[in-house]
Amino acid sequence: MNHQDQTLTDGSSIRHFHLKSEILLKTSHAGYEATRPHTAFIPAACASGQKLPTIYLLASWLGAGRSMFNWEPFREDLASRLTRLISSGKMPPCVVVCPDLFTDFGGSQYINSSFIGHHADHIVQELIPFVENNFPVLKGPQHRAVLGRSSGGFGALRFGMDFPGTFSAVACHAGDMGFEWVYRRSLIDICVGLAKYRDPAIFIQELKKQKKLSGFDTHILMMLGMCAFYSPHPGTELGFDLPIDINDGRILENIWSRWMEQDPITRLDTKPQQDSLGSLKALFIDCGNRDQYFLQYGSRQLVSKLKKLGIKHQYSEFDDNHSGTSYRYDDSLPVLAAAIS
Repeated sequence: MNHQDQTLTDGSSIRHFHLKSEILLKTSHAGYEATRPHTAFIPAACASGQKLPTIYLLASWLGAGRSMFNWEPFREDLASRLTRLISSGKMPPCVVVCPDLFTDFGGSQYINSSFIGHHADHIVQELIPFVENNFPVLKGPQHRAVLGRSSGGFGALRFGMDFPGTFSAVACHAGDMGFEWVYRRSLIDICVGLAKYRDPAIFIQELKKQKKLSGFDTHILMMLGMCAFYSPHPGTELGFDLPIDINDGRILENIWSRWMEQDPITRLDTKPQQDSLGSLKALFIDCGNRDQYFLQYGSRQLVSKLKKLGIKHQYSEFDDNHSGTSYRYDDSLPVLAAAIS
């Protein structure tokens, strides 16, 4: 492990640190680097020796923990947002850790994959203990929260469902759910995208040679990444199964059913996941009402189930689409910070 601190004008700091993962080393058959470059925001309050709660913020697809602190035109970077929220008293000070599990497919879904590696286990069994032993933070699940947008929101919700007693508060911004609308309608795009290559492995190899990826190529790469997370098959040459026949476009329902098992809406039908979400101090969910991936419909289905189950939550829809909605953290971060402080 090594780290580098960047001190900000208000006395807070950004810490970049590398953590070698024995779990990823053992479970990844994709050959990705097992030493991960995570990033953390340390509020100025820690300079006086104060220990704070921790929020884990998961990046969206095509994002990474380290990139969330980059300056962007006409947008507020994460460090500036946190500094503003804390200094204005809108949220209690918290250490915010941004895991970096970026892959060659373009991101992470933050769940365990027998091909990509056990990303969830790395966070729960390695990253959290490391942070609580080496950072000025309060220990224990009562002082931990997790949130994210898009893929990060999916990951946060899945941590809330599948790892009871790990986090006390969860926020999901437009997280992947309602797979019939999010993914199934895009499966035929895989056939179109691979028509020239016939073999996904050749497609991936050719993309690595390109100086610039087209939007459609990036979309196909993302869909293959979902295959690697939702239908891994490490015993095969490719490492995962496609849920569609790329020759004639037939949906392979036996493989598609494996994807549906990962849908948060499906998983909420099981008692352990219901109990896990029901035990949270705070559950925050939102989505744009013009989401181009139709996630508002999946969100509404999930929320309908939450209501029927009597699971406490906060849900809202806002007038926007799926892109560039990090400003919604202004609503969720104070809720989570209050719950774990």
